Amino acid sequence: MADSEDQAMKTLARHLSQAYTVLATLCLNLPVPVTLPTGAVSNVETVPAVRRIMDITEDQPMPEEQQALLFAACSFWLGGLDIYGLLIRDFHTARAHSAAANLIMCDDTMHDLIVWLADNQK
Repeated sequence: MADSEDQAMKTLARHLSQAYTVLATLCLNLPVPVTLPTGAVSNVETVPAVRRIMDITEDQPMPEEQQALLFAACSFWLGGLDIYGLLIRDFHTARAHSAAANLIMCDDTMHDLIVWLADNQK
């Protein structure tokens, strides 16, 4: 891989990790808290956990709009991770931008949900 490709991969990996950390913290602050694996975890643990959040989103006692934000954040994060996996095998700049776009959307949806949660704390 070229240096620019290596740097793009490192940046995406860092962004995936940071977004997951925010998601895990967000989930601890849901009306019904959910604990995601943290620390030195791999995709073997994180992917099923994030998928499980998507499965139980409707069980959270929040308005439908906030449930949709949680579901979307998980979906965008998983999409970013999937694209990252493709990049490992076959790097292409457009694909790297697509992974980054997924992570930006993940960040934006999590931000909106975090604001709602902060405004609605008991």
